[in-house]
Amino acid sequence: MPFGMGRGWRGASCLAICVFLTACASLPAPDGLEAEILAQAEGLTPLTPARGQDVRSVSRNGLLINPSVREAASLVAAGAEEVRVQRAALFPGLGLSLGGGVGPGGSGDPALELEASQLLFDGGNSKRAVKVADFDLQISYIGFQKEVDDAVLELLKAYDDVQTHGELLDVYRRQLAALSELETLVAARARSGAVSSTDLLETRKRLQSAGFLVNDTELALGEAQDRLVLLTGQQRGGRVGITAPSCKARDETDDMRMARLELARAELALEKAEGARQPRVALKPLVRAEFGTGKLPVGLNLDVQSDLLQGGALSAKVNLARNSLAASRARLEAAKLEDSLTERALLRSLAAGERKTDMLRRQIDLLSETRKLYRSQYFDMGTRQLSELLDNEEEYYGRQAELVTLRSTLAADRLDCAARSRVLRRKLGLENSSLYGFPLSPDLN
Repeated sequence: MPFGMGRGWRGASCLAICVFLTACASLPAPDGLEAEILAQAEGLTPLTPARGQDVRSVSRNGLLINPSVREAASLVAAGAEEVRVQRAALFPGLGLSLGGGVGPGGSGDPALELEASQLLFDGGNSKRAVKVADFDLQISYIGFQKEVDDAVLELLKAYDDVQTHGELLDVYRRQLAALSELETLVAARARSGAVSSTDLLETRKRLQSAGFLVNDTELALGEAQDRLVLLTGQQRGGRVGITAPSCKARDETDDMRMARLELARAELALEKAEGARQPRVALKPLVRAEFGTGKLPVGLNLDVQSDLLQGGALSAKVNLARNSLAASRARLEAAKLEDSLTERALLRSLAAGERKTDMLRRQIDLLSETRKLYRSQYFDMGTRQLSELLDNEEEYYGRQAELVTLRSTLAADRLDCAARSRVLRRKLGLENSSLYGFPLSPDLN
């Protein structure tokens, strides 16, 4: 080769390697879902702690300290990095090695070798790997949004639970006071001989039962307060009155969206497994600096590889991908069925609960009139049995406690409806905020 041509070839090879170095110097800019997330979060205000104790403040403070939400956000960030890792296979690579050896079989004098590589063809498997990573990122992002909703629902239900136990404790304390008053009156009549000691014993037995109710409810209230402190950092609860116009999921539920993405991912995984025998072709320019000789040889290699046989692993991977695809299809069908059942259950529970609320209020009013009549008939006229008076007293307060519990159940159902219809965050003032760099609006624009 003429000297000028050799020098030109060497210069061209060095230039090609410089191009590889330039391409590898920095990571590609975010694109796809990651770019959408960053663009939407750019104009949002980061979520900050609130000082109040209302539902909005509780929601903000609870999200900020929730470890599951923080974990889900970390998985989204990890998913974005995984997309970059898979995309890197489509860009030039560069490697540096230093070695030498002695003896007839050795590698000779010490040399520094700089080798670049560029994938030319692999049957589309690298691009499929990028798409799979992107699907995983989408699944992680939906999982983060779902975790936010789950965390808000959990802490708001805990917030309402403290209020519910406080109201129950008030009911049972009033019942204890009423029975204590009855016990005093019956004891006075027993001392005068107007009634037998059996009436006094029966009254004291009912009084003790009411005392157990108060004790158990105080314990339950303490546990509810501890749970609220764990979730939100505060002990005080309150009623949650958030409602939604519908219990129907807007678009699709998070579980359905994740199931669809998993199905698409499984389809790509099957394509990748079926194309595993496709050859991989890469271009590899190199420069070798041999110490002590002053030589700087350059070269250009074409590398072709193909997996023909792996002890049955290639066929097993195809079967694995097919079975995973079938499982993903079944999971999507299960998510659709679960969505339909959940919506109908919520609507049925709300309708039945509202009817029962009216029934309980009417019965409480009736029992209130009855207890006055029974007291007069027992103490003034002596025509009513004590057991009837005590039974009515317990039912009167028992129905009040049932009404308190029912109110809490309906509040929880309405919260579930608000989350399903994607109005919960708007009512809590969270949609214009970001958390860990991700928007708290339920969907990307």
